[in-house]
Amino acid sequence: MALVTRSDGRAAVRSLMRAPTVALSAVVCLALGIGATTAIASAIQRALLGSLPFRAPDRLVAVFRATPQSGPLATSPESVPNYVDLARSTRSLSGLSALSRTTALVSIRGRGTEVQLDQVTGNLFAMLGVTAERGRLIEPSDDHPDRPPVAVVTDEYWRATLGADPAIIGKTLIINGAPATIVGVIRRGFRVPVGSWMFDGDIWMPIRFSTARRYSRGANYVMMVGRLAAGRTVASADAEIETLFAGLTASYPALRGEDLRVTALQPASVQDLRTPLLMLFGAVALVLLIATSNVAALLLARGVGRRLEMAVRTSLGATRWDAMRVTLAESLLITLAGAVLGLALAEAGVRTIGVLAAEQLPQLAGLGLDVPVIGFGLGLAVVVALACGAVPAWRSASVHPQNALRESRGTGKGQHRSLRSLIVFEIGLSMVLVIAAGLVLRGFARLLSNDPGFETDHVLTLTVAAPATSYPDSVVVRRFLHPVLDGIAAIPGIASVGAINSPPYVRWGSNGAIRYEGQPAMDISREPLVELGEVTPGYFAVTGQRLLGGRLLRASDDARPTSPPVVVVNKALVDRDFHGRDPVGARFYITDTSFATIVGVVSNVRNAGPILPSVPEMYWSFDQAGGGYRYPLMVRVMSGDPSSAIAAIAAAVHRVDPEAAVADAAPMRDVIARDLGQPRFYLYLLGTFAAVALVLALAGLYGVLGYVVAQRTRELGIRAALGGSTRALMALVTVDGLRMIGGGALIGLTGGWAATRVMASMLYGVSPLDARAWMGALLLMLAGGVGVTLVPAVRAARSDPVIAMRAD
Repeated sequence: MALVTRSDGRAAVRSLMRAPTVALSAVVCLALGIGATTAIASAIQRALLGSLPFRAPDRLVAVFRATPQSGPLATSPESVPNYVDLARSTRSLSGLSALSRTTALVSIRGRGTEVQLDQVTGNLFAMLGVTAERGRLIEPSDDHPDRPPVAVVTDEYWRATLGADPAIIGKTLIINGAPATIVGVIRRGFRVPVGSWMFDGDIWMPIRFSTARRYSRGANYVMMVGRLAAGRTVASADAEIETLFAGLTASYPALRGEDLRVTALQPASVQDLRTPLLMLFGAVALVLLIATSNVAALLLARGVGRRLEMAVRTSLGATRWDAMRVTLAESLLITLAGAVLGLALAEAGVRTIGVLAAEQLPQLAGLGLDVPVIGFGLGLAVVVALACGAVPAWRSASVHPQNALRESRGTGKGQHRSLRSLIVFEIGLSMVLVIAAGLVLRGFARLLSNDPGFETDHVLTLTVAAPATSYPDSVVVRRFLHPVLDGIAAIPGIASVGAINSPPYVRWGSNGAIRYEGQPAMDISREPLVELGEVTPGYFAVTGQRLLGGRLLRASDDARPTSPPVVVVNKALVDRDFHGRDPVGARFYITDTSFATIVGVVSNVRNAGPILPSVPEMYWSFDQAGGGYRYPLMVRVMSGDPSSAIAAIAAAVHRVDPEAAVADAAPMRDVIARDLGQPRFYLYLLGTFAAVALVLALAGLYGVLGYVVAQRTRELGIRAALGGSTRALMALVTVDGLRMIGGGALIGLTGGWAATRVMASMLYGVSPLDARAWMGALLLMLAGGVGVTLVPAVRAARSDPVIAMRAD
């Protein structure tokens, strides 16, 4: 027997057309709930449940390095010689590949452009089971240093930069001053997630290890991806890799304190997203529960008004099931309409999420609805339809005909209790979301208020890259970087300019252990770490960091044999290592027999971004530290928008070298805004869900109070006729609403205490019990609740006793 018949459907359509407000309200509520839930389910499907687009992705693993400073769950890179030894010795992995991210200078028509370059060992693509769209991909034979350089370009780069040239295979691209033959084009959107790293470069080339890199076990810059051998598990591979690394540690004591771990590639690539996405899914589940409760309340209230109709049906011989079917048909129709509208909202929502998350959460870039998620949405709609319709249908059909025919319009206390319970439940759930959103907002506000340590207005950041073939490594700083800085400084309106290898608010760079003169040698794993900055003397004029002692770096701190190695350190290092002693003049080991001297102390900047505190850092001169061929610059203009100086700065760079590249130009305020992108993304989503939940809950409260006033029209008229004052009648309805708000708030506070225990990663230093967030949520709920009670309260106070006494 069918759940509902076609005639039931037609009757439900006619019935809903007579109550369009109820039908429209229910459809909108369900559309919001189903749409939000389906959108987040799509993100979870993509990030947490979906398989990586590689052959047998469940057999792929990542191998990460961990240190005492990084903790056991770090996703850190490894050194080349350690990779080579592991790849040669492992039997648990049928293959182990290395990947490295960098940038490259590509010369096209005499002008240099900077691109993202990913370098990989030749076995990677075959191990992943990836094929080329055109030509071929990198192969193991390409790793050999004697082979001519080859490159694979992405479909996006081929189309946008190379004009989608159909004859591109075999053509030459000048990369870092050397010709490379394009051998293939890889598919659109290709990327390899490895822990917190995302390899999605414009160009892919074979990684060829220099002799120096093959012996430097302290230069950690390659990520490792492997495939499990037949019959092996992640656990057995992890045990074998640990044993192999223990052998390396025995041979090379400098590795003591480090460790390696093997983990499945898919979970490792999304471990940072798991908690926030599950939290967001919990939030939309609450929105859906609130929406479902709202619809159930609407149908329950509608069912109370139809008690006489149901009684007549029953008295004419209809069974309880016959009486229930019409209400269930109405619920199914409402839910179907809500599901269709909800899927449309979900489609718009996932595209918006994909755009917002593209930079901060690249796993969600290009997000869209697929067949499993649409099936999830439709299945969810069926469950919601039954949940919304079952209780109201049962209530409506359970009335005894004789009792219903005797009842006046104002009766139905059981139904009233059910309605109030639903609204109290809604208020409680929405309160939980408002508390959570308030905590995230407080955390975001705290990030915004964190002092970066320097004046960010009027500062421009950019990078310049020199063609490697034009400058020997020993003279690139003197012949390229210094003339570029001099040319920029001569531009009218430029106040100061400097270079630094790792600008503030960029979470990459280099660090090393430090041992001061006079300290005994110790296990390297116990030596403190310090971030290593390379700067030009003008950098401190850009940031305006305060000189707290000694002197700043000078132009004379150069590479001449007569210039001793010197550094400037920040206050965070002094506080950690010197405990009130003057650090100026202190020396630390560069090698076992040579030293560098601390000549100055400057104030802290948040070199790791707004979330983390300032960490110990030392600043070397580019002239003494080397520097490579790529230089991040910081430029302070005297006034106005620093972006207006980009064209003049680029011209100054190209006057020094026409093939140099200028890239990533952006005001410092935009760099900071990008760094806040992930907390802002979570705030937008959670705040939106909380706002929707609050509106739904208050709408439900308003609807129930309006319904109660309508049902109590006769009672209110009698009270008015007996001398009840306007204030007393308003208080009657207002107190009723406040009781529901109070009960819901109590549930919400209890639920909020439990829910916010798991939100630490989204709060950025704010306590889950932050008093301001909790009090703000409570006041917002009380203010909104009191506001929506006023309209039905005023309507009750204006009841005409004569009309009310005539009410049925």
